Amino acid sequence: METKIPMKTIYLILVITIGLVGLGIGSTLAVFTASAEISNPISFSSNLSYNGDIFDTVEVTIGPNATRTTNVSIYNDEQINGVKYAVWYIYEGNSNDISFVRNQDCNIDPSGTDIGQGGTLGMDIKNNTSNTITITIGLTTSKDDIVLPSYMKVITLATVAKYNLTLTKGTGISIMYYKINGSNTYASTTNSSITVSVNEGSTYYYYGIASTGYAMNSCSSSSSPCSGTMGASAVTKTLSASVNSYTLNLNKGTGVSRIYYKINGASSYTSSTSNKSLSVKYNTTYYYYGVASSGYTMSSCTSSNPCSGTMGTRTVTKTLSATATSSGPFTVIITVLGSEETRGTTSNGTFTATGVYTMGLTSISCTNGATATVSGETVTVANITADTTCNIS
Repeated sequence: METKIPMKTIYLILVITIGLVGLGIGSTLAVFTASAEISNPISFSSNLSYNGDIFDTVEVTIGPNATRTTNVSIYNDEQINGVKYAVWYIYEGNSNDISFVRNQDCNIDPSGTDIGQGGTLGMDIKNNTSNTITITIGLTTSKDDIVLPSYMKVITLATVAKYNLTLTKGTGISIMYYKINGSNTYASTTNSSITVSVNEGSTYYYYGIASTGYAMNSCSSSSSPCSGTMGASAVTKTLSASVNSYTLNLNKGTGVSRIYYKINGASSYTSSTSNKSLSVKYNTTYYYYGVASSGYTMSSCTSSNPCSGTMGTRTVTKTLSATATSSGPFTVIITVLGSEETRGTTSNGTFTATGVYTMGLTSISCTNGATATVSGETVTVANITADTTCNIS
């Protein structure tokens, strides 16, 4: 049996906002008003920009296995008591084809009495079929009991199931950001972990900010977050970052024949007779020492007492040097193409020979770590720490 509501002069104003949810479709907005007049009138009002005709119902079309959010706002500005209301739907298919789930905007039931100043029936309507379906939604109010025909079914809301999402900070993470349950903005935490309650079937988003000296491999910003769809069980996600590496330069100074180094957690030393440029991970300890050339001694950074440092966020240069063990006198021999041209002695680490027949040659090399230059018939030798032979070629 149907109860007919007489039409008079005061109107019920019903606003339904329909937003597309899921499948990344975006959203649309539809607004309609329904009018009914009752013997003891209630005035439902809304500041609508809609200026067209008044409609009793609205049709909602939902794609295959999709969900549309529908918010029905009912206003009772004059707060007239005792009026019953019911929000109903018409659908020609099986009732199991459709699910009405209460959403976070909902603060009233689909039917009742004395709505106060009003409220919003917030619901997500899910199409459980593989076909596109269309349903009709309407509102009825009365001072008397509301009796609807059988094809108009009062909406029954299910409460959406919620499950825990736990976000954990892994290595190198300073801040975690997350967005859940249809929120438009991200929340953040610096805690080591956080657990939040997420609606089943909804999409959650999260990303991290790396600590100093680290870089995110993925889930790196709000424009490129990680995401997932909440299933029917708890989920744990761990954010982590990779440590950056920075350059360590080890240089051989005076009197050093070989350098040794140990980096990035290595258990043994590696050696080199030349300068080295090494890639060292941030915040790790590096070790190094030198072996002196003949006639020199290491005053620090030795095998028994290596030098060390902690890698920061910029390039580091270390130079190893040794001290001469003796002041001489040392014999210095100058040869040209292997034949001796002159010789002398020195006790101050340098030697200069003039009038040397160099044959116009300028390339010169010396033994025992000494260095030399040729300028015309003058040969200058430095860094002399032992008997030395320098050959011009």
